[in-house]
Amino acid sequence: MVKPERRTRGDIIAAVAIAVVIAVVAGVVWWTSDARATESRPAASPVPALEPATAVPDSLTRRWEAASDATSRPIVVGGAVVTGDGQAVQGRDPATGETLWSYARDLPLCGVTWVYNYAVAVYPDGRGCGQVSTIDAKTGTRGPARSSYADDHVTLSADGTTVLSAGDTRLEMWRSDMVRMLSYGALDAPIKPGVPASPLCRFVSAAASSAAVSVLESCANQSDLRLTLLRPSDEEDTPEVKYVQQKGVSDGTGARVVAVADTLTAVYVPTPKPRVDIVDETGAVTDSTVVSGPPVDDAVTTRSGDLITWWTGDSVMVFSANDLQYKYTVQAVGPNAPVGPAATMAGKLLVPVSSGYDVFDTATGAGEKHIPLQRPPAAGPVVPGVAGSTVLEQRGNELVALS
Repeated sequence: MVKPERRTRGDIIAAVAIAVVIAVVAGVVWWTSDARATESRPAASPVPALEPATAVPDSLTRRWEAASDATSRPIVVGGAVVTGDGQAVQGRDPATGETLWSYARDLPLCGVTWVYNYAVAVYPDGRGCGQVSTIDAKTGTRGPARSSYADDHVTLSADGTTVLSAGDTRLEMWRSDMVRMLSYGALDAPIKPGVPASPLCRFVSAAASSAAVSVLESCANQSDLRLTLLRPSDEEDTPEVKYVQQKGVSDGTGARVVAVADTLTAVYVPTPKPRVDIVDETGAVTDSTVVSGPPVDDAVTTRSGDLITWWTGDSVMVFSANDLQYKYTVQAVGPNAPVGPAATMAGKLLVPVSSGYDVFDTATGAGEKHIPLQRPPAAGPVVPGVAGSTVLEQRGNELVALS
């Protein structure tokens, strides 16, 4: 008969030590996860799908408004209008503004965007704005999450299938399941030879498609900006990189990445004359469009349907979303100057102007009608969106619904 093995004092101490380590690790995981201090209120029933508008209205009336300082444009996903303010994200009924679901953490939001059928909420921790939670916009239930190193302030953008989070020294692109496809820039620690931990350049402007990221960088000991073209590779922290020096274009001149479509990049450069260049993946300029003057600092780009529109401050340039082919420019007519980029509704282009909306044929840019609307004076752009038959406007830190 085999005698039972007796535990020694050393065995007990080792077991206790292992248990302590497991508890500490579990505590750290919980402390840095989106489950800590979370208040989640799912929808009582799935949010119904939106019926697309069949016509552009002849008049618009303010229906509801909500604080939304964490969004830069209207977010419509899964049938809900998503707002973000303070610590909380809400999914709202487009027609009434009623809160259908909500999600909040005990941290201030860094920003809110969307991907696939999710609202994407980014929160800060000790490593920057890198705590990411997703919420199924149809149900309000939590989806995939991630955590990573980031700058203290980030700009979020999305094309429906991927999200770009870009700060001053680091950027990442995520899939809808929150798996990182690409990262570039500074790290909190070196992870392999050749990948620097400290920033070498400052990011001036960045944009992305699901296939590529383009970033204008201001680098030490270089007087000219460089356009860096990035594509995902087998190793997410070492993407394919192509550097394109912007000769004669220095920091502080207003140069910026306007948009990315597939592997093409639209970049505004101010010299030798103000223009938008289309740059392919090899760094070659394939087309250029001269613009009348420099854009304002808060110029903004939107994508709606198969169009990309860029509000420069006094006009709206319209490009094809497929190949960035320039189509036309909407300019001021009398006192009616564009006050933001465009949205599409019922196959028409809606451009917010000083006294309401001007409606255009999407293919030709021919004007069709004017919708009168009074707005209070705004310091920044009016960024429109459409949710079924409701027109949405991001006005600074407020979202306004019209119908």
